[in-house]
Amino acid sequence: MKNFDSRTYSIHDFLEWESNGQLELSPRFQRKSVWNEKAKSYLMDTIVNGKPMPKVFIRQKTNAQTRKSVREVVDGQQRLRTILSFIKDAFPISKQHNKKFGGKYYSQLSEVDENIQAQILSYEISVDLLVNMSDADVLDVFGRLNSYSVLLNTQEKIHANHFGPFKTLADRLAHENNDFWIDNKILTPQKILRMSDVELVSDILVALNDGIKSKKQIEKYYELYETDELPVDVEVLEVQFGQIVSLIRQLYPEGLKDKEFRRIHVIYSLFVSLYHIQFGVPNLKAVGQRIEDGDIAKITNRLDRIELIFMEENKAELTEREIQFLNDCRRATTDTAVRIRRSEYLNDVILGEV
Repeated sequence: MKNFDSRTYSIHDFLEWESNGQLELSPRFQRKSVWNEKAKSYLMDTIVNGKPMPKVFIRQKTNAQTRKSVREVVDGQQRLRTILSFIKDAFPISKQHNKKFGGKYYSQLSEVDENIQAQILSYEISVDLLVNMSDADVLDVFGRLNSYSVLLNTQEKIHANHFGPFKTLADRLAHENNDFWIDNKILTPQKILRMSDVELVSDILVALNDGIKSKKQIEKYYELYETDELPVDVEVLEVQFGQIVSLIRQLYPEGLKDKEFRRIHVIYSLFVSLYHIQFGVPNLKAVGQRIEDGDIAKITNRLDRIELIFMEENKAELTEREIQFLNDCRRATTDTAVRIRRSEYLNDVILGEV
């Protein structure tokens, strides 16, 4: 006999159950961790934007004598606590997560949009109802679900544990440039589903803000800017990031899918080099030129040399710096010193100084 049922319930339904004493939010199955304000705000931003949130598991128990149902939250307690407390004005949405509603409590949202409160109350949450299921069966359900869970990679773990402005910016830039990563074969849709796009953008953002670092430093910046504002004008940085994406499209109108620059560590260095020439990167040698529209054709021609370096079988035909660049593209590709050498070599190639 089937003892679960998949349904959707509105936030208004959960509020009514809580008001009527039919919702239990402290069952023994739940983990004890408590979300911080950033995590709570991030969830509410998800809801006001109409994006889906993970499914909630509820055990529904019916009292035969009173004929009343009690809904015991088995998984999703933190999410529901967050939603219900937001409705009660316990915290505002952060400005870092939502420019339109940032700084507003639930009761103040109508000052910005007269329909948003009703939209929040009608937001539907996917629920699996475990009907009159025993404790042993509930534990068995979770054991089976976990058996099919995919282990999180490093970036997914970082993403799950942070909700600050650095994460928000990296997410936004990664998603806004989705076509760029896919069209140029820099990343596959499968890689993007595992957050490789966010990892690449995070890595680039570290360099643009604080100079080229080892890839291992990414999490440090998520932690550093978990509560503090980024030390740059985010809107300006977003525009500059977009300008470099556009510049790469100009340099390679046919795309990068057949170029060495489609490789993660090489596109990282090209992106950082172009940004340095246009706007400056802290730990790279200063350059005295900027790229203008009239320079595009000659720069593309200069960068063609990179393809030849990778194709050359006889190393005697390569200069010492070309050999070094080739080696730096094949070994220890994410180390700080190697990354700096790659970008500075590309700077010289782009500016015609080699």
